[in-house]
Amino acid sequence: MKRISLIVLPFVLYISGLLAYYFDKINGYLFIILIIVGLGISISGFFLYRNEKKLKAAFLGIFYILSLLTIFESRLIDYEKYTYFLVSYNEPFEIVEDSGVNVLAVDVFEAPYITDLGYLIHTIESSTNKKVLDAEVVTNEIRYRSKNVELLSYVRPAEKHFETMKENVIAYLPENSSAINQFLEREDIEGDSAGLAAVLSALIEKGEVNNNVPVAVTGAIDSKGNVKEIGSIKAKTLIAEQSGFSHILLPVENEEEAKKVKNDEQLNINIIAVASIENAVANVKKLNERETGK
Repeated sequence: MKRISLIVLPFVLYISGLLAYYFDKINGYLFIILIIVGLGISISGFFLYRNEKKLKAAFLGIFYILSLLTIFESRLIDYEKYTYFLVSYNEPFEIVEDSGVNVLAVDVFEAPYITDLGYLIHTIESSTNKKVLDAEVVTNEIRYRSKNVELLSYVRPAEKHFETMKENVIAYLPENSSAINQFLEREDIEGDSAGLAAVLSALIEKGEVNNNVPVAVTGAIDSKGNVKEIGSIKAKTLIAEQSGFSHILLPVENEEEAKKVKNDEQLNINIIAVASIENAVANVKKLNERETGK
């Protein structure tokens, strides 16, 4: 029984430590310490049963496995420094002039070490002259997922969301547009949430859609024109309201969150949730019929 306990205990420490870490019960330092304790147990077992060939081999195998896990998980230590993601205001802009389609973008700041949220917000607003609209606590789940994405990028290139958006926009649009092409070549934008706005702007530029109603737009797309969920909905909804837009087009998957923001913040903006580009075009036409009679 003692032998079995010594063999199982290192893995119990790792699994229980991983679960405790993932659900924010312990920090990354303690998680790594638990793995190292498991390493110590495997080394002790190796020497304790060095005269028993099978047990010696078992403890040696455990030692190698835990050594690899220690290397794999130790990258978490660097992520301990991140405490909040702060999302601040960015001025909406048109890709195609006078299209009425306004892209909603945000600035995201990764705050290291500082846990005083009030101080962080004051510091960011003072240094950038931009209002912080949302703050997300960096949980261990976020840290663990980010660590895995980073390690995976060493094996295969990490997905570049703006490049993915570029490919999907080009795949959906049958003809080139100088304004859209120029936008897709920008290097100061990250993410894929401008995909819907880019396609709508191109359709308006080509005369396939008429729009005389200024509208805020956010949403990623796939190559078939389906509108996909995006992040920073609270901040983008607030930006749309503060910028004076009466309507915001966003993905169906983000509708519930946007409505909660509207209720919590007592906003007046009209939320229009769309599932596809065709759905978005139909809603733009309805807006114009209702508000301009055209």
